[in-house]
Amino acid sequence: MSAVLPQNLWKHSVFLICLFPVLSGCGSGESDAPADLPVPEAAPLSSAQSAATEASDSESGEKVFDGIQFDVPVGWQQIPLSPAQQGMISASFQIPKAGPDVKLTLSSVGGGIEANLQRWRGQFQLPPGEEPIQKTVRVDDVEAIWLDLRGTFDTGPALNGTAEAGMRMIGVAIPRSPRDFYLKLTGPREQLLKAEPEFEAFLKSARFKQ
Repeated sequence: MSAVLPQNLWKHSVFLICLFPVLSGCGSGESDAPADLPVPEAAPLSSAQSAATEASDSESGEKVFDGIQFDVPVGWQQIPLSPAQQGMISASFQIPKAGPDVKLTLSSVGGGIEANLQRWRGQFQLPPGEEPIQKTVRVDDVEAIWLDLRGTFDTGPALNGTAEAGMRMIGVAIPRSPRDFYLKLTGPREQLLKAEPEFEAFLKSARFKQ
């Protein structure tokens, strides 16, 4: 009996040694490496982080806004709409290589083209002797209006804006049904000059999809 008891104790010890790794999730015997654990989910992004991610992840190429397809140039960043823009603006872009303050908005708005052009004119105080530059351009074989304004720009109380001198805006109004489509490029004059060629190419790429 004295020889049997140590042998039983030895068996129980071996059993407990083998059982511990199994209960720990390790010790399958197939590998000495720890077993794979679930990858923890990343913490939710804050709204500011989400906005930055969406902007940096935006890609160039063909995109459709309100039934019009455009070829978005490389480097343009589509950014999330602010609460004040939601319901009024269809899309908003920044053009960093032209300058940090160059912005483009796209929108479909009712009320008639002339009324909206007049509203744009009212947002600018032009220097003495300077007049708005207005011309007709063709967008996918449709006549649109190009309006170029330079001076002090005031977005108005609706957008909590402030008046800024030395600004420029190129606005394009495209007749559409039931609501006309508008492109509005704004920024400091010297920065907008750098963005103008790509903006013209963006406008010429427009194709009506519906």
